[in-house]
Amino acid sequence: MTLAEQEPTEAVPAAAELAYQRPMDRVLVHRRAVMEVFVTDAVQRGDDAYAVAVQAPRAHSYYNDHTQRPALIDPLFLLEAARQAVTVVAHQWLDVPYDTSFLISDWTTEFTDLDALRAGGDAPDELVVEITTRDLKRRGARLLAATLECVFLVGGRRAGTSVVAAGYLSRDGYTAHRAKSRGSVPPLSSDRPAIRTGTPVAPALVGRERTENVVLTDVARHPDGPTAPTALRALLDVPVRHAAMYDHPLDHVPAMALMEAARQAAVLAAGGPAGQRYARAFGATFRRFVELDSPVTVSVTSFAEERLTVDFRQDGESVCTADIEVAALPLPGTDGR
Repeated sequence: MTLAEQEPTEAVPAAAELAYQRPMDRVLVHRRAVMEVFVTDAVQRGDDAYAVAVQAPRAHSYYNDHTQRPALIDPLFLLEAARQAVTVVAHQWLDVPYDTSFLISDWTTEFTDLDALRAGGDAPDELVVEITTRDLKRRGARLLAATLECVFLVGGRRAGTSVVAAGYLSRDGYTAHRAKSRGSVPPLSSDRPAIRTGTPVAPALVGRERTENVVLTDVARHPDGPTAPTALRALLDVPVRHAAMYDHPLDHVPAMALMEAARQAAVLAAGGPAGQRYARAFGATFRRFVELDSPVTVSVTSFAEERLTVDFRQDGESVCTADIEVAALPLPGTDGR
C-alpha cells in the first residue's frame, strides 16, 4: 500500500502542519550521513516558538540497541532529537551560519510520562519537539548564545522537557578557541587509532546488546572501599569509528557520547536488571572540551534513591558532571506487554 493509499490518521493539533515524509537537509543538523538525520519538518509558531517533527528509526544499530522491556524509545535518541531540533531552529530562524560550532554548556532533560514513550514496534515512532527560545545574546547580527526550551510530544501527550544552553562560535573562532584552551592543535577522531582499550562492560549490564555500543571499560565497584561514597569507577572508551557518535570527524568527545557514558554508568551503579532500568532524567554541565588523547575517568556517586551523580575527570580536573535519575520499569508480563 502506498503512502497515498494509507488511511489518514487523526493529527494532534501540535503536529497538524508538520510532515514526516523525508528527512530535512543533513547540513541543518550537522550530520554527514542522511540515515543519522531524524528531523523531517519544522515550522515557526510565533516570535520565539517553533515546532520540529521527528521520526525515530526502527532498526538503528545504536538507537534501537537496548534491552528495556517493555520497550521504550531510547532516551539517547530523544536527547539527539532535541539536539537536532534546536540546531534546525538556530539555522532556520536565528540566523546562525552553517559553519558555526555549537557549544553546549548546560543540558537538562526530564521524561515525565514514560508510558507515552512506549515504542510502537509495528510503525516508526513519530514525535514533535516544541521549542521556545530565550536569553538570546548577540553581537551585532551574530548570535553568541541562547537558551532553548523543548517539550516532547508523543501521540499528542507531553512526554518530557529538555533545556539546552548553547554558545555559537564561527569556524575561525572555534579553531582559535580550541588551540588557545588546549595549548596545541587537537587531533581529529579520524586520526586516532580504532582499537579499544581496556575490558568493556558486558553489554547486558548497561542495557545494550552490542559491545560496540558500550563506552565504559575497566569498571571497579566501590573502588575506595564499601563505605566510601564512590559506587563505581570506570574509564571512558568511546569508539572513534562509531557511526552515530562520530558521524563525522571531531576534535573532542561529543556531548552525546558523554551522556551515553553517564547513562551506562548510572544504570550499572543502580544495580538490578538493566532491562528494567530507564534513564528518565539528565542534568549535565559541560565545563570544557573532553580531549581525545588523554584518559577520562568516570565516577558515580549516589545522593538519593535512583538519582546518581556521574563525574568525568581528565588531567586532574572535572570536565563534565551529570545527574542521572534511573527509573525502575515494571517486570515483563505485569503490565500487559
